[in-house]
Amino acid sequence: MTKSDSEKELAALHKIRRTDPKRYLAITNEWISNDPGDATAYYRRHQVWMDLAEPRKALDDLNSAIAIQPTPTDFRSRGNVYRHLGEYDKALEDYERAETTDPEKWERDAFPLLYQADVHARLGHEAAALSCCARLPDHFWTPGPNNLPSGGKTEIAQELSRRAAAAKARPAQ
Repeated sequence: MTKSDSEKELAALHKIRRTDPKRYLAITNEWISNDPGDATAYYRRHQVWMDLAEPRKALDDLNSAIAIQPTPTDFRSRGNVYRHLGEYDKALEDYERAETTDPEKWERDAFPLLYQADVHARLGHEAAALSCCARLPDHFWTPGPNNLPSGGKTEIAQELSRRAAAAKARPAQ
């Protein structure tokens, strides 16, 4: 099976993003300059902002993409940025909005459930965190990217419980 031209282009762009993020940023800036109404260009640029440790700029781009043409992926991604920033209530809102918009994809992809579970745990919502964890496929396993719990469902559930307990033990701000 050979790659289509669009698959080759996407692979080339992905390589540029990983090896030369500033060049990728220039490419996405040009896309946006040429078509400020292109929601996909803002979405793609948010990715490189995260690679460059600029989450507020990533958030701005996701807000632009959502204003133009909201998708469940945009809300999930914005939830991930809010989670990265420690803004867990906002992350949870976006995760719930993404799940409500496309519940089948939410379940099928599995990782969004783990992100959602982690945010619940960080807010001290142990029952909700464990409920999300229970919905993961039985064979699910992760090395724990992005400071997510690692392991299979049992290990993940244990870590979610620990995180929820720690959140509850912190003094209110």
